[in-house]
Amino acid sequence: MLVFIFEEQRKKKMKSVEIFDKLWERYDSWYERNKDIFIKEINFIKKHLGEFKLGLEVGVGTGRFAKELGIRYGIDLSASMLKLAKSRGIEVVKANAELIPFKRVFDLILYAFTLCFLEDPIKSLKSARDVLIEGGKVVICTVPKDSKLAEEYMNRRDNPFYSNARFYTTSEVVKMLEDSGFKVIKIDFEDIKYGRDLLVVVAVDRKDVLT
Repeated sequence: MLVFIFEEQRKKKMKSVEIFDKLWERYDSWYERNKDIFIKEINFIKKHLGEFKLGLEVGVGTGRFAKELGIRYGIDLSASMLKLAKSRGIEVVKANAELIPFKRVFDLILYAFTLCFLEDPIKSLKSARDVLIEGGKVVICTVPKDSKLAEEYMNRRDNPFYSNARFYTTSEVVKMLEDSGFKVIKIDFEDIKYGRDLLVVVAVDRKDVLT
């Protein structure tokens, strides 16, 4: 039974990667067609990043967010998307989000609309904690499960990118961070289409709070 579950998870993960790898042009062109929304997303994330020296985006995709936010490094599993991200000046590494292949060098790690595609978010967050320097922070931006926008995405049969997505409520995101050794220091929402469409959660290593 456990072998069957593992195999199903592996297939689901590969299917998601294959979708992004094959449809990267369609994915990237969405930001051109929806520039007003993209600008709102960038501005919402930017106001919560604060000052940082060296950033990493987990699930960097085609590099649009990393480029606009001044984040130097990015990891992803889609070779096609990484190629485009690299052309945008991002230093990219093909890597699993659950095993981030860096030393403790970053003072910012961003998950921009990535959490819903991860097979094991807590494992990824624990790995992110391992590469954060003292005083660093992790910033998560996502569409909360209890929003009308998430409901719209889940009901859209013509969107292959969200076919394997799993959305989370604010409390679920907070619990993931806490279970991964983080302390949440800020929660905020932004209206994009319906109201409270986007969620940003900022967290720091719990050890930094105790010292």
